[in-house]
Parts: sequence; C-alpha cells; structure tokens
Amino acid sequence: MNRIYILLLLTAFSLSGFAQQKPSIKLGTKTLYQPLQSNYTPVPSGYKAVYINFIGRHGARHLTKDVKVSYAWRLLKKADSLNVLNDEGKMLWKMVSNLDKVEEKGFASISKTGAEELEGIAKRMYTNQKNVFSGNSTPLMISTTKKGRTKESAEAFLAGLKAEKPSLTENVKFNYADDDHLRFYDFSKTYNEFEEHGAWIKEYQKLANIKKLNSITDQFVNKFFKADFLKSLNPENRTTFIEDIYGFYTILGAIEYEIKAVNLNDTDLNFAKYFIATDLKALGVLGDAEDFLKKGPGMNANGIQVRIAAPLLADFINTTDSYLKSNSPKADLRFAHAETVAPFAAIMNIKGASEPAKDILSFNQVWKAEKVIPFSANIQWIFYKNESKNQYLVKFLLNEKEVAINGLSTKTYPYYNWDSVRAFYLKKLKSLKVRLNDNMHDYLLNVK
Repeated sequence: MNRIYILLLLTAFSLSGFAQQKPSIKLGTKTLYQPLQSNYTPVPSGYKAVYINFIGRHGARHLTKDVKVSYAWRLLKKADSLNVLNDEGKMLWKMVSNLDKVEEKGFASISKTGAEELEGIAKRMYTNQKNVFSGNSTPLMISTTKKGRTKESAEAFLAGLKAEKPSLTENVKFNYADDDHLRFYDFSKTYNEFEEHGAWIKEYQKLANIKKLNSITDQFVNKFFKADFLKSLNPENRTTFIEDIYGFYTILGAIEYEIKAVNLNDTDLNFAKYFIATDLKALGVLGDAEDFLKKGPGMNANGIQVRIAAPLLADFINTTDSYLKSNSPKADLRFAHAETVAPFAAIMNIKGASEPAKDILSFNQVWKAEKVIPFSANIQWIFYKNESKNQYLVKFLLNEKEVAINGLSTKTYPYYNWDSVRAFYLKKLKSLKVRLNDNMHDYLLNVK
C-alpha cells in the first residue's frame, strides 16, 4: 500500500520559529495544552464535590525515537558523504544534527513544558475541587501505561498537587502498566487490521487527492538533493523523509526549554522555512483527518476504533461504584495517550468529540484534534454528593471545559444525575456485548 497516507503527524502550524509558537497555535495532537474554560457553572445547592475520576494524555514530549534512527537522519548522512546535497540540503542536515544534540538523552520522555502542563492541571483541580482533597490523608489511585512518559506525567501531576497541599502525596497507590484499560488499541487484532487495511484509508485518500498531497511531497524532497540522487528516491522514501522532517518541526514548541539549554535558537532549527504556507494548511487538515478516522468517531461512531474503548468505560463505572461503597480513593487518576483519550471521548458521547462525519471533506466541522487530544488532554468525571438526600450528581469536563453528553438529558446542566448516567452507559456497554465484570483482555482479543 502507498505509504502517503501515513502522514499522521502532519498538523497545521505557522511559519514562525519555535520560540514564537504559543499554546494558542493549532498543531493538532501537538498543540500545547491550555484549559478551555476557567469560570464554571455554580454547583446546585446542597451538593459538594467528593470524588474525581480522571483520564489524561501524557504531557508535551520529546520525539518518541532517537533522531539517529530516523530515515531522514540516515538519508541526509548518506547524501552528505556522497556530496549530493545542495546548499539547502546541507543547511537541513545541520538542523537535523542540531536537533539530535537536543534529543539524544530526552527522546520518549515528557519535556519540561509537558511537566508544567500536568502540574497546572493538578493545581487547578485542587483549587476548583478543594472539598475532594480535604482531610489529612486523602487516598489517591494512580494508573499509567507501560510507557515511561505516562509515569513521568503522573509524577508531574502529583508534584502539582503536592505544591498545593504536601500531604496529598502521602497516601498514593500505583497501578503501573494497566494496558488493558489504557492501551486497549494494542490488543485488538480487529483494530490492527482496521489500522492497516480499513475503510478509513479510502476516505483519507479522497481528502489527500483533493489536497494534492503527492505534489506537496515531491516538491518538498526536490529542495535538498542533486538531480541524479533524487532519481534513487522512490515514493515511499520521499514520504518517509517528509514525515520525519515535519515531525521534527512539530515537536519544537514542546521542547523549547531543552533547545535553549543547549544554546540553540530559531535559526538553528528553522525547519518551517522549507514548507509553503498553503501546503502547511493542507498537511494540518490531513493529519487531523487521520486522527479523526483512526482514533475518533470517524465515519462510524460505533466503529472498531471506538468499541475498543469499552474496557475503559467499564473501568470508570467500576471505580465509581467502588468509591460510592467505600468513599475511597478520593480520586482515580489515569495517564495514557491520545489513542486512549480520543476513543474514550467518542464512546462517552461527548458533544464535539463523538459525532461522525457524513463527508470526510467536512470532518473538521464536527471534530478538532486541538480541542479533543492536544498534549495533556484530559477527561474528568467530577462527583457531587447531597448528604441529606444521599444523591450524586456528576459533571463532565473535556480539557477542563464543561461538556454535554449526546443522548443524555438533565435539568441541571452541566450536572447529571449519576443513576441516569450509569444506566445510560450500561445500556451502551450492553449494546457492545460488554459487562462490567468481563475479562477485558479477552474482550479486546475477540472484539469484532
């Protein structure tokens, strides 16, 4: 299969250098985190916050792989040794070498910016829900995936809580590598087949043809190599090359502190100069479209890319039930990936994150990557109890914004009756043939 469609990382960005990038710039999944709301609807009379159920993406990060293992590094190094780089190619090779200096020890980890994102979320959670964290010993449960960057994100989050109230980190339980609930996409053969050969590819290629992706790729690669050497680069080579260079660019905003730490500046890493502004817009749309089709509601809100999130939905219900029985822990805090948060938002029926597209050409009217899964993206279920009535309300936040649940009504928006919410989601799980006590690993292995 032509690998053109794999331009997953391509997202919209400005022609300015990394130091000018601000969190408000839309970079799809590489958008730096900013809360989407700061002033909240008053809590109904008689209710107080008592419990938080949370899932978050890891913070802004470094590259996930060493620069030296990238195809771009190997190709530029070879071309340099053969003296087939033109002047622009030599400059690009220098930039890639500069990036290697920044990333050689940090790849696959969150950056300082990422840690600051998570600390900020934790501090705002404490400030907005102080009643949850009252008392001298507040038990917390932390769950992460097997990836180190999710553990680092949990640590940064705890640092934010500790800065607000030191005793909050004294009673924490850890559940590392909870991949059945948090990396569910790794275990489903049906989903893996969907990723490789699913109907989404046809939809993506339809959009790619309109955006003239092949032309963008060819024009980009032609800037750096002498004519005879260019003939040796097939379409797959060219696609991988632009993927790598664009991936290098999109990470710069996330590692700004680390770049400055090795005394580099905008000019030293100005990958943006090689992209035409109109092409960047097209690449951004295509990158978001691929995320929408493979991780979000896509063209079918009940597709396999959403159904694989059933274990996490069941886990949210189970952990909530456990809290209601024992009043512990006060918060279940999970740290995972964009591939976790996007399907979960879809299976939850969150407005603005769960609607499928009727036509891929207009998908960004119903779903925006920078609003759903930026770095440090998070979904919070915040529970409020009325002691006299022994009743619970729950409010849903997506990236700290109050959100509605499609198909679920309430007279006290954004607060929903928990019994109604639970029944609503149990009905959804039943439609997927999932029960709360099922073996979720087996479910993922067998889901169709």
